[in-house]
Amino acid sequence: MKPLELTMSAFGSYKDLETVDFQIAGHGIFLITGDTGSGKTTIFDAVSYALFGETSGQRREPSMMRSQYAEDDRETFVTFRFLEQGEIYEITRSPSYLRSSKRKNKDGEYTKISVPAKASLILPTGLEYAGNIRDINQKIEEIIGVDLSQFSQIAMIAQGDYLKLLLATSKERKEIFSRIFNTGIYSRIQYKLKEKNNFYAGKLEDNRKLCAHETGNLELLHDSVQKDEWFQLLEFPETKIEEIINQVSVILNEIYVKEKQLSEEREKGSETLSIVEQKRNQAMEQNRLFDKLNEAADRLEALKLQREGWELKRERLATGERAEKAYTAEIQYKDRKNDWEAAGKREAELEEELKKTGEILAVVKKAAVESQEASEKEVPKLTILLDRLNSSMPLYQDWKKMEETCRINKRVEDQSQKRFLEAEKELDRVSLRLKEYEKRQESLTAAAAKLSDLKELTGQFTRKEEALKNLLLALKQYREVQLEVSQLRLSEKEAQTEYEEAQSRYAILYQSFFEHQAGLLAKDLNDGTACPVCGSIHHPQKAKFYEDSITAEMVDEARIKRDQANERRSEAALLTIRRYESCRHQEEWIKKEASLWFDPSIDLDLMEERFLLEEKETKDLLMKAREEEKKAKEAEAGLKELIESRQADGLRMAELEQIKEKLRSEWQDKKVENSALFAQREQLEKNLPYPDEKQAEIQLEKLKNRRDLLLSQEKQANEKFLLLSEEEQEKRGRLASLKENRETLLRAQESSKKVYDSLLRELGFSDETDYQKAKISSEQLTAWQQEIRGYEEACLTARTIYNQYKEETKGRERIDTSHWEEEAAVLREEEKQLQLKLAEIAGIKSRTERTESNLKKLFKERKELEKQYQLYHSLNQTANGKLSVSLDFQTYVQRQYFNQMVHAANKRLKIMSDGEFLLQCRDLNALGRQGEVGLDLDVYSLSTGQLRDVKTLSGGESFMAALAMALGMADIIQRTAGNVRMDAMFIDEGFGSLDEESRLRAVRILLELAGEHRLIGIISHVSELKEQIDKKLIVLKNESGSKIRWELDHLSCL
Repeated sequence: MKPLELTMSAFGSYKDLETVDFQIAGHGIFLITGDTGSGKTTIFDAVSYALFGETSGQRREPSMMRSQYAEDDRETFVTFRFLEQGEIYEITRSPSYLRSSKRKNKDGEYTKISVPAKASLILPTGLEYAGNIRDINQKIEEIIGVDLSQFSQIAMIAQGDYLKLLLATSKERKEIFSRIFNTGIYSRIQYKLKEKNNFYAGKLEDNRKLCAHETGNLELLHDSVQKDEWFQLLEFPETKIEEIINQVSVILNEIYVKEKQLSEEREKGSETLSIVEQKRNQAMEQNRLFDKLNEAADRLEALKLQREGWELKRERLATGERAEKAYTAEIQYKDRKNDWEAAGKREAELEEELKKTGEILAVVKKAAVESQEASEKEVPKLTILLDRLNSSMPLYQDWKKMEETCRINKRVEDQSQKRFLEAEKELDRVSLRLKEYEKRQESLTAAAAKLSDLKELTGQFTRKEEALKNLLLALKQYREVQLEVSQLRLSEKEAQTEYEEAQSRYAILYQSFFEHQAGLLAKDLNDGTACPVCGSIHHPQKAKFYEDSITAEMVDEARIKRDQANERRSEAALLTIRRYESCRHQEEWIKKEASLWFDPSIDLDLMEERFLLEEKETKDLLMKAREEEKKAKEAEAGLKELIESRQADGLRMAELEQIKEKLRSEWQDKKVENSALFAQREQLEKNLPYPDEKQAEIQLEKLKNRRDLLLSQEKQANEKFLLLSEEEQEKRGRLASLKENRETLLRAQESSKKVYDSLLRELGFSDETDYQKAKISSEQLTAWQQEIRGYEEACLTARTIYNQYKEETKGRERIDTSHWEEEAAVLREEEKQLQLKLAEIAGIKSRTERTESNLKKLFKERKELEKQYQLYHSLNQTANGKLSVSLDFQTYVQRQYFNQMVHAANKRLKIMSDGEFLLQCRDLNALGRQGEVGLDLDVYSLSTGQLRDVKTLSGGESFMAALAMALGMADIIQRTAGNVRMDAMFIDEGFGSLDEESRLRAVRILLELAGEHRLIGIISHVSELKEQIDKKLIVLKNESGSKIRWELDHLSCL
């Protein structure tokens, strides 16, 4: 990259448009000189900002580069034209900044408006590159081949950055090289190896703990003979794994033997217990027959003792059955008697009611007379008062109409006043809102201005996210195809083995077939007879003939199987090649697509992790960008709505002024009209008999109610008197009828009495009392009959059972079973104890079997874990610098770059220092063990042959060493970056620390570096450089900003 022209507008200290034509300087060294603060470094900032959107050294934000001298209408931008690979590119950038608005607000003031950042790239074809700011940044890096960090090291060494790399610690150099040479992947490899090492170490420790848990919980038999040996083995859990497993098997076998022994003892005891219980049960069964015989005798004797009672109950039952025949006559007599007594009771009750009715009738008659007299006295007066009040009631309607009219007019007046006040308030609100609109418009304008860039940013993140999804899917498919290729290779190998076996069998059968044919021909050959194959007549060694030899069909079948196996082998090989080619193409596509977003040298095994990490980061960035875009869209929509609202409110204010005056006039007119109307209402109110119609209506209602009450009381008293008179007559008639009916009932009672007494005598009862004693209810009769039958049946059953048990016990005696009970109890206790021991042993056996199984699995797993741990432990120790030299993987790779840089730097440093000293990467044997090491730098004195720390260099020596390092780094970066060629370099300050000879040597080195094609710009205040360098870019500053002019061989170029 070679600069051609730089144009700055309102940038930094440059007020107006300033152009730096680098073609005037051509090649070689030129000096940028001027007073402090004049804007020399701003030229470097402008070049860096144009290419990468950042200033040199990244110490100033692009938004701070708007010139303080610039007029409001002057746009801030930088345009940089440069040559790359023989083609010219032009990049223009403008930072975001605030400028005054072109129009005043309503207060007559100019407001600040945000101008968004933008960028434009013109390609060699003359066309503008289509893309947003981020796309343009990527395109620039693609064109010149380096990023900002690398550019800052090889082409633009910012002020104060000389000593940064020279005096940096090993840790600081590691961070710098990681960015410049993209060695971060080696750090990630270190981290993954450390992670794997820790993972398998943790797994091994978990395995040991589980093994210790299993062996520690192993339970031995109380009388185990393996105890001593087992506990001795537990002292060596890491070295005697196989012995532990074998000992567990021995212990388990001991448990099996013990379990079998106890089972046999339990079975033997069970058989003995069964015999004892059988004998005891037979004796108990015989004793039970004697118990049943005694029970039957007792039952029979008890029934005999009850017979006298049952005979008495039988006699009582016969008497009750006679009394039951008189029951109907008794009921008829009692019903007639009850009817007569009830009629007498009703007659007495009716006489009492008639007496009470007469007393009430006298009281009601008196009340009717009094009510009539009161009505004749008060009703005429009430009627006169009612007529007068009724004639006054229409006045209340007139007053109500007047009141309603006043109320309506008052409401209209209030509404007019309210509308006037609302119009006044709305006018104030609109005025206030217009002021707020003006303030909001500024912030919304700034926010909406970012929308274009945010849309571009969102689009880029979306494309990257989609690309990452496709890459992850392709990587997954690639893994599947890899697995399929592995399986196909196994299938191919099996097919090859099958073919070889088929070929071998075919060859054997084919050879045997020919031997059989030879034997067949030789079978009939005799000496003197010519051989049909060779013609010889002598046959010293004839081929043998076997009856069960190989047939041609067998040979053909073997050949067919061989051919089929060969075909399957070919098909398997072809399919494997095809899938392998597919896998390879897939891998190439993944690497090609991945190279668009990542370092193309990244290992395929690490891609998935990188993809997932990038996908997560991209999703987060995309989400943030979308949120910002959403806010910008909302701001844009809000700005549009605000402008429309502001215009509408302006029109609304003029309209509200007219409405306000009109409403004020309407309100005053209504107020005057209502004053006259309220006076009329007050005069009408004075003529009313009561303050309001409600009171008048209440009084009217009271008068009506009183008159109606008097008339109603008179009417009710007369009606009540008539009703009671009629009721008294009706009761007198019913009383006469009751007396006549009672005589009839008395005669019926006496007739039924005669029939009842006659029947009792016929049944043998002396009187009614004798009959009542003999009487039994029908339910009791039935119950006694059933009880007597039950007693007879129970007697019969008891005799039958007694006779049966007497026959069964004939010739037998009771047997004593106590000795058998005692023996059975002892045997059951022994069986119980054996069962407990067996249950205990079964639990021990189950747990020991589980322990054996678990230990076998754990020890098998430990072997694999130890294998993996040894592998990753060794790799981790090496990659993370845990060996004798504390040098990790990334530092080792960076050290190779560092050695190359030091070598390149020494070529120039030897000349600049006049052979006094060189730089040297500290030897591995001299590295410390504490902290980050491996990238330490020493100084080797060529005169003394001694090494010393680089920090012991003087100021001038440090500058020469730092400059040499910077130039050496530029060489290495250009070499590692591919076809990168930097035909320009800018150096800011540092030459003031050199003496004259050193300065001359440094300038000579830079002149040699520039050669016939490269251009090197130096910023310096050193006056001697002005004499040594004939090409000068002079920066002049005054109160209105800075200006630039070229001075070549004492000729000025404005």
